Amino acid sequence: MQITTSYTVPIMRQLIVVADNKKETKLAKKHMIGDRQVDEQLMRQTEQCCMKALHLCVDIFLKEWDTLGPLPTTAKKGCPCRKRTADCMIHTTKDNKAKYTEFDEQNPGMTSNTRRALISKALGMVSSYKSNLANWQALKPDERGAEPTLGFPERYELTFYKQDREVCDIEKGYIGLKLYSGKVWEWYYFKIKPSDAKYIAHLIKTRSLLSPVIDKVKGRYQIRFSFEENKKLVSDKEPLTYTVLGVDLGINSPASWCVMTADGTVHAKGVIHLKRDEDHLEHRINRKRMYQSEGKKSHSIYRLVNHANDSLSIDTCRAIMDVAVLYNVDCIVFEHLDNQSKIKGKKYRERIHLWRAIEVQKRVELHAHRNCMRISRVCAWGTSKYAFDGSGEVTRGEKAGLNTYSVCRFPNGKVYNCDLSAAQNISARYFLREYAKLYPDAGLPATPQRTYTTLYDFVKSIAA
Repeated sequence: MQITTSYTVPIMRQLIVVADNKKETKLAKKHMIGDRQVDEQLMRQTEQCCMKALHLCVDIFLKEWDTLGPLPTTAKKGCPCRKRTADCMIHTTKDNKAKYTEFDEQNPGMTSNTRRALISKALGMVSSYKSNLANWQALKPDERGAEPTLGFPERYELTFYKQDREVCDIEKGYIGLKLYSGKVWEWYYFKIKPSDAKYIAHLIKTRSLLSPVIDKVKGRYQIRFSFEENKKLVSDKEPLTYTVLGVDLGINSPASWCVMTADGTVHAKGVIHLKRDEDHLEHRINRKRMYQSEGKKSHSIYRLVNHANDSLSIDTCRAIMDVAVLYNVDCIVFEHLDNQSKIKGKKYRERIHLWRAIEVQKRVELHAHRNCMRISRVCAWGTSKYAFDGSGEVTRGEKAGLNTYSVCRFPNGKVYNCDLSAAQNISARYFLREYAKLYPDAGLPATPQRTYTTLYDFVKSIAA
């Protein structure tokens, strides 16, 4: 499985260098004599150059679409592909004379990777436009809306391929990029933070570096590094041999978990409490309420709330993965959440608004795949509503004679942690779904009602 991650680092300064022919590497040949702020005109000229080249390619491919359209998009033996034919139309080489020489005249020195990326983007835009136009023309005149147009991007995203970047000295905090100065394409060097440089250099050794991208956020330039790694997940042919970790993400506690196998045996269970992060978030929420009650407006207080919430999400993910690695589980099971229902109640309204269950699931999914574990999601209906032992609906709060909603009372009178019961239901529901695939005539209820059937009773009936 391919796992792609990205890390964004700010550009601190642009280096001023001079040639030093005694050294070997590209950056070593340049002797640094100082630094300056990032040249915005340089970035703007490179972006404008790529945008003009994109417009030119689109205009040419529109004229030649009768020739390019029927060609296959992938190369086949004995048949020219669309991308290669388009490249030959605009670029002159030793063995090829371009039909349209404007591209080479306007973009001298552009690297082949950048040119091919522009051609691919232009072909995609023209192909999409032509198909949309054909669908629009096929409609009746009274059913047609506005005629489709070419969707040019507002700005070109500066992407640096292998020929356009120099990362051999990234450990020292230097990166070289090939940019357009207004006349020629030249190498320019930039400085990033030493801590960021060491981390990026460490990742390059263990993962494949994809093409970095330069973004401008709030007036400052930053580089987005993307990495790709391949992991072989646990085989999915025999899911009933898995050891699963059922996780219930809650409001009263960050998460509750249960380690279970296919016969219904619970090997371990527990509740994750992060008192420091929870108290920190509650303190920030109370401070925000105080500001609101006094009629004050401050962006910093909202930023502090979001920062505390992010910290809680990260630590929750770390705690879940620690449990998964400790018990060597094969699959982590979550509820399928949509968060589209109306929020009820006053006490936990703020916490529910800030509840980042989806973000925690995404973080856990990334780290689980890195550890060769699988991720699964089950129907969330009834996991907290019904007791894990199959005795029926649980009661909470005043109806159960309890002063808290963190615990519930089963129909048989047992008082139990509500989130922990839900975690056991989630684990059991995963195996019940897998058993339903193997035994379609076993009489299992529909998916939302499977909590009525306990995994223990079902396995016992199959064995009998």
